[in-house]
Amino acid sequence: MLNSKLYKGFSLLEVVIALLIISITFLAYNQLIEQNLKSQELKQTFILESDKRLNLLTIYVSNPDIEQYEVRQILDINEISETKISTYRNFDEIKIDFITPDKSVYITIIK
Repeated sequence: MLNSKLYKGFSLLEVVIALLIISITFLAYNQLIEQNLKSQELKQTFILESDKRLNLLTIYVSNPDIEQYEVRQILDINEISETKISTYRNFDEIKIDFITPDKSVYITIIK
């Protein structure tokens, strides 16, 4: 009688529970991979945007009187607009908006 139980195998309930545990583990792992990929995409976007801002800031620091068409050519920018925010003695605080094919970004400089 003891030997007949060994040959019987797993019950249907045990198989279903095992498959359920495997599927839940797979779904959790899939979610982690998906979140990691989204995080990498956001990181890449942030890095590219930061690089554009730093490049633009470097250009304006090295040559504050640079023409807008030159900046457009260097950085592949569609449109640039400058807005004077405030003035203090001989200095102007200027907000520079630039539109790239991806999005609109701005920096603030003092000339």
